[in-house]
Amino acid sequence: MKAITIWQPYAQAIALGLKTYETRSWPTKYRGKIAVHASIKPLSQEGKRLSEKYGIKNFSFSKIIVIADLTDCILITEEFIKLQPQIEIDFGNWLTGYYAWKLENIQALKNPIKVSGKQGLWNVYLKG
Repeated sequence: MKAITIWQPYAQAIALGLKTYETRSWPTKYRGKIAVHASIKPLSQEGKRLSEKYGIKNFSFSKIIVIADLTDCILITEEFIKLQPQIEIDFGNWLTGYYAWKLENIQALKNPIKVSGKQGLWNVYLKG
């Protein structure tokens, strides 16, 4: 399965259903199951602010916390940005020319899986 490492609280926002797009500066042609890995990196000041604003607590770090379907990769335009709710904007890097990776069928794991993350889109092998 493919995986992507995401900083907290952005990964947790996906797990809670607050965020359905992961914004990146690069596109992907991959479609299918994707594991969301919460980075080991501690919360930034902006991350702390967003966590307080949206009441996000109990973070996992350096663990896979979500399995989802990556169903689309959309070029971000001004028009597309205008369609997004404020919470999606808050939890993304919505710059024109970047890409919004659409996540569907988001399933938060009851027992997050400890694994070292990597940059980019990487492979992870999960039992079961």
